[in-house]
Amino acid sequence: MALAAALLTGLTAHSLGGGRGLFSGAVDLLMNPIGRGVAVLADYFESVYGYMFRYDQLKTENESLKGRIAELERQMRDNLSAEEENKRLRELLKLKQKHSDFDLETATVISWGASNWTSTFTISKGKSSGLELNECIITENGYLVGQIIEIGEYTAKARTIIDPSMNIGAMIHRTGIPAVAGGDFEAMRKGNLKLSYIPEGAATANGDVITTSGKGKTVPKGLMIGKIVDAGIDASGTSRYAIIKPAAALNELSQVFVIKSFNVED
Repeated sequence: MALAAALLTGLTAHSLGGGRGLFSGAVDLLMNPIGRGVAVLADYFESVYGYMFRYDQLKTENESLKGRIAELERQMRDNLSAEEENKRLRELLKLKQKHSDFDLETATVISWGASNWTSTFTISKGKSSGLELNECIITENGYLVGQIIEIGEYTAKARTIIDPSMNIGAMIHRTGIPAVAGGDFEAMRKGNLKLSYIPEGAATANGDVITTSGKGKTVPKGLMIGKIVDAGIDASGTSRYAIIKPAAALNELSQVFVIKSFNVED
């Protein structure tokens, strides 16, 4: 009804005004709302198309940025690896200059023992590389890591310095006083080892450097074991001990060096 009334009104107006014919006026009157609707729809679809176009652009740009970020991260990792390798080589050169008698074999740590009662690892070299039982293992800095306890043709198993079965002739570097460094279950749980058989009256202090004494002739003299972080008296109340934090970051080991031979000091 409203449409008919609007049509009649429009026709009357056109007739009275002497404009175009009745039929032409009616068509205009009917088509104008449709035209506006089509225009609205056109605007809507244009906006949707524009949104989709911008979305595709943003998505492409986002993928491109992700690729660039991944490449930059890869370059950063490569740079860090190169810096670490250069640092390792510089430290190794210093070690060789200081201990020219060391015959070193480079090896990679390929696995760690799963026991809660021991601290062991496996390296990528064995008998075929000239390695033997009881040879000691160090870092490029000359920090003592451990000792070979089992050996195969191409791999070897070693215990770390915090393993409870490990005992090494040691020395308090500041005073030259001898003692024994070895693993201890309680200390091992915290990543440390224990200094025992400290002579009566010997002075110890937190921060004291503990080195190998060379006693036993399986480990060279002067390798750094670690630093004292605590001291006390054992349960019997008669013996003193100290807790040593290893100089080598055992949980970060990847490349190590086996000392195949060295000059024994008397």
